[in-house]
Amino acid sequence: MKNICFLVIILFLASCEQKKEGFKPTEKLDLILKNDKLNKAYSDFRMEDVYLSSDLENQDNFIKFINETNTNDLLSLTECEIPIVRCFAFKALVEKDYPYIRQVLFKHKNDNEFIEYGAGQCIRMKRTVSSYMMLQLDPYSKSKNKFTKIEYNKIQKEFWEK
Repeated sequence: MKNICFLVIILFLASCEQKKEGFKPTEKLDLILKNDKLNKAYSDFRMEDVYLSSDLENQDNFIKFINETNTNDLLSLTECEIPIVRCFAFKALVEKDYPYIRQVLFKHKNDNEFIEYGAGQCIRMKRTVSSYMMLQLDPYSKSKNKFTKIEYNKIQKEFWEK
């Protein structure tokens, strides 16, 4: 009887699908913002931009934020515990033509926290951090590091089949 119970338990455990780990932030915003210059740039920007929007790269305060931050600060912000901050930082890295932006994207493959994204004046959508980041590198983006259509379709499939 013990052997049967043991066998059933082992079969049950073996048949359970392994749950995939989500993205685990490694930085706290308050610690990142101890850098006074970054704190000022971030605060000035966030006072104006509460939401992500489809035309963020055209907004003066976002352009100013990009110009006042360095790549290492933005990389730290992509590791922040606040999902929208990760997205703002990723978008800034895209605009700076960060050459390793795809590696940052792949690190966020399982970043399934939701953010609110504005598409136009009145339309707000919810999407995951990973899908927002993926969208920034779609074949129609202006990014120097954008994916080709074939690459994008392949990667999109990988992201959705997590």
